Amino acid sequence: MTDHPDFATTPRRRRPHRWEVTAVAVALLVLAWAARAAWTARVETQAARAELYEMRREMDAVRPRLRALEARSTAGVERRARAAAAGAAPPVRIVDAVAAVLPAEARLERLSIDYGRGVSLEMQVVARDASAWDRLVDGLERAPEFTDVEPGPETREGELRTVLHARWVGR
Repeated sequence: MTDHPDFATTPRRRRPHRWEVTAVAVALLVLAWAARAAWTARVETQAARAELYEMRREMDAVRPRLRALEARSTAGVERRARAAAAGAAPPVRIVDAVAAVLPAEARLERLSIDYGRGVSLEMQVVARDASAWDRLVDGLERAPEFTDVEPGPETREGELRTVLHARWVGR
């Protein structure tokens, strides 16, 4: 026996076809493009997160000032509304309208006017008897200047001392 290699059984290395080389080259190009796109997306995401963080920080810094401005604006609007309501409903007109419906047997001890939401009235009233009280409530309910008349708690024996609520709507 000889120590010569047997070339008939040794596999031959074959050369790759041109389409195989082209496919591998295209695959490598696609892989490189995808890696670059992923890297770019990562960098853009980090930049967007940093910008978002900065915007949130700026918003947090501005919020107290915005709240203060809103509070001043709301207070200004409420002040102007109260001033307009007071101009449309001066206390003298309200007192005159109450006096016009107040029976001789009743008296107004205290009148509170709240110009907050519309013109709310709270009247502390003393009436000699229940019929004077009834005439006062009836007169307020019939008067065009008043609405939402709400009598307070009452005792129908002897002198009546109670509170009466109403809204002024004017004429």
